[in-house]
Amino acid sequence: MLKVFIVDDEAPARLELRYLLEQFPDVSVIGEAGSGEEAIDSVLQLMPDAVFLDIHLQDRDGVDVGQELLESMVKPPVIIFASAYEIHAVRAYETDAIDYIVKPFSETRLEKTVNRVRKLLRAADPPQAAPLLEEQLQALLQNFLEDQQPRRIPVEKNGKIMLIDPGDIVYATLDGRYASIYTAGEKYATSFTLQELESRLSPKHFFRTHRAYIVNLSKTAELVPWFKGSIHLVMQDNRRTEIPVSRNVVKELKKRLGF
Repeated sequence: MLKVFIVDDEAPARLELRYLLEQFPDVSVIGEAGSGEEAIDSVLQLMPDAVFLDIHLQDRDGVDVGQELLESMVKPPVIIFASAYEIHAVRAYETDAIDYIVKPFSETRLEKTVNRVRKLLRAADPPQAAPLLEEQLQALLQNFLEDQQPRRIPVEKNGKIMLIDPGDIVYATLDGRYASIYTAGEKYATSFTLQELESRLSPKHFFRTHRAYIVNLSKTAELVPWFKGSIHLVMQDNRRTEIPVSRNVVKELKKRLGF
């Protein structure tokens, strides 16, 4: 019997997924959680074979929850991420997740996922099988996303909704709960969290320098040494804005900028 655990902060979504999964005679849903913290505690106790994990949770980022489970358990479950947005797939595959499904779930798509889980658990060495599959899927998704034309971003200013080209963005920052976008001379409000905005921007051109900042790498003007090995970026906007860079990403940033 395949033991499954469901994590989603929306009860109707949990109910729908539970119903679909229980149509498979060899699947048993052994528990549910509505938050990331509850999920971690329950999964550690129940030891399911697979966890269906929503990326958008109220208290935690679902990808972070999945990574914590994989790192903290001797025999971690198979992780399947779920979201209403396909754009999060690349982030999901940065962990050892074996699949990514998009809401609303279809029976046909879910059957493919369950078959994939069955096959993986039957494998002689599942811990080695998962990263191989993950690497293949991540490479395919990354190439697909980078080949696409950049999607315009919906923003708000003076009560109007506008669409801006990602190439016009200089940087974005957390402004309360949601992200604000800055171009060379304008500021725009969005209805995205910074995490959601990051997933909509090409990782080839944008970089998360800090928990509260994303920058357009092509709009950087200077690197300024800062306190204890950290740096600031001076951006190519009218204000010559300085953006902090966390010490733990300085090396990667310099590599991306060709240093």
